[in-house]
Amino acid sequence: MSPLVDEAALAAWLDERGLAPGAPLAVEPLSGGKSNAMFTVRRGGQAWVLRRPAGVAIDRAEDGLRREFRILDALNATDVPHPRAVALCDERTVLGSVFYLMERVDGAAPLPNALPEPLADEAGRRAIGLAMVDALADLHAVDPYAVGLGDLGRPEGFHERQVGRWLKQLHGYPDPHALTGIERVAEWLATRLPPDFTPVLMHGDYHFGNVLVAPDEPARVTAIVDWETATLGDPLLDLAGFLRIWFETGPHEGTSWDEMAERYARRSGRDLPDLTYYVTLSRFRLAVLLEGIHQRSLSDPNREPQRELGDYARRLVADAVTALDDGSAG
Repeated sequence: MSPLVDEAALAAWLDERGLAPGAPLAVEPLSGGKSNAMFTVRRGGQAWVLRRPAGVAIDRAEDGLRREFRILDALNATDVPHPRAVALCDERTVLGSVFYLMERVDGAAPLPNALPEPLADEAGRRAIGLAMVDALADLHAVDPYAVGLGDLGRPEGFHERQVGRWLKQLHGYPDPHALTGIERVAEWLATRLPPDFTPVLMHGDYHFGNVLVAPDEPARVTAIVDWETATLGDPLLDLAGFLRIWFETGPHEGTSWDEMAERYARRSGRDLPDLTYYVTLSRFRLAVLLEGIHQRSLSDPNREPQRELGDYARRLVADAVTALDDGSAG
């Protein structure tokens, strides 16, 4: 039994909401969550996923969970593949923190060495990549104002705020100097802001680890997950971040950057500029985010130290600096 879930208290809370009241309850930790903890909850033939702050939580973790639930609830009115929102607990009296339940969606993240067997060859990998492009374009087609998310972020000055916001977050970590070279990347970004854009509901961390795909053909995304960095912002940052991670560490064999970018352009109706700025910004943001998860894990007795995330964060910064040195980042 995890110290993060009081099963008796959770059962009583589920009873109050008519969620298989009185039936036996089974709770199991679910791997995959980095900045928050997740558990599979089974009861009365139903299955949900519970999401709550980790033992050593990120700043304003509870506000983030309320925000995630609001996004999922709004997406219930769209065709965007996502786990449907079930219930939010806004009181700490049950599990000691805010938490929410979402539906458990069939599917698995398309990790390079764990692809569904029918999709494990190059044709299948290409089909998964294109399905992810389509799901991202469909997310960006949602009118955030029509689904009640028009106040989710501040798109005005979005790019102007990026460097300062993420450096401020880094400087709040126990070791704010862990990412050697980050200041140089920040200076480069601050002098190359892109022109105006039409804001969309962007995921903020869209990659192959944050989607679930069906276990059979045809390749299709069954859910986009982990909405903690979603906001109103520039769709090209989502696209560039996805493509960068896909071709650096994803199951990209059989796929082409140009084909996937062109697929997005056609489905979204957007003209695509050079994406160098966006690729660099995606490295910058993700490095700070992952370093925070790494540093918090070092003092969290409920999870293993996430040293591999710290290593990846440093590699992201090093790759960005290398691109500056060889001129491929402009």
